[in-house]
Amino acid sequence: MIHIIAGDEAAKNLEAAFLLDENLRGDVLILKDMLGIGPIELDAEMNHDEVRTECWKIMSPNQIDHTSQDLHNVLQLIEKAVAEEEPVCFWMAPCVTDVCAYFWLLPYFKKQADMLHTINIIGLPFLNEKGQLFYPKNFSEVVPTEFLKTKRLLKKVTVAEYEVEGDEWTKLQTESTWVRVYEGGKKIVSKELTYYDSLLSTSLTTEFQKGTKVVNEAMKKCTQTLTSVFLEWRLRELVTSQAVAINGDVEKGLKDFEVKKVGEPAAEMEAESH
Repeated sequence: MIHIIAGDEAAKNLEAAFLLDENLRGDVLILKDMLGIGPIELDAEMNHDEVRTECWKIMSPNQIDHTSQDLHNVLQLIEKAVAEEEPVCFWMAPCVTDVCAYFWLLPYFKKQADMLHTINIIGLPFLNEKGQLFYPKNFSEVVPTEFLKTKRLLKKVTVAEYEVEGDEWTKLQTESTWVRVYEGGKKIVSKELTYYDSLLSTSLTTEFQKGTKVVNEAMKKCTQTLTSVFLEWRLRELVTSQAVAINGDVEKGLKDFEVKKVGEPAAEMEAESH
């Protein structure tokens, strides 16, 4: 079995489970990209990896490596699976990253319809490290011992699923947005670029605070799978559009500048009125 799973932390838990059950063992392809944010629409000149690489450069120009190689790696995996007649398992949790990845993968596996399987934990309870029941949103939250229980969920993607769900990614592409959110089951909905700006706005106060604090507070409020890189970029965009007041240089790191709501603090305004 060859495994596909989204995110490094989720992959660590899966690989730790291999030590507990050798029947789970297999090669693991980790999807690095988070398809819930950024453009996904292609054109004649740029493939998926190139479009995604460009969007990460826009969001985080100071990062050393922006290169997206998920498509390249998946195509290589399919070649290997065909040559070795190995089934492929995609691990799907109830989050925008995993469900988007599932829709994205379907067209590439359609010609090898019997190859792709899923382990889908949407709506299923697990035990955490303290033995308490919970519903994980990501495989990074599932402890290795609980992975062992998922083997019975292994299911081949059916012809009907390819037919019904195979066009979902194309639909999302034609909607040409920067934000997609998870709304239960396998439902993904496109949203406007400014969708998460409200999280930042409600994390601002009338007093200056570090940009890192604002982003961290917004991340705590977010119910979707999201990277702080996107919120950091959106905060800088709000500063540039003068929707947020700044003290410092927005081109520097978030810890190097402060932000607050536009307008003076109520206490200062009251003092100036006397």
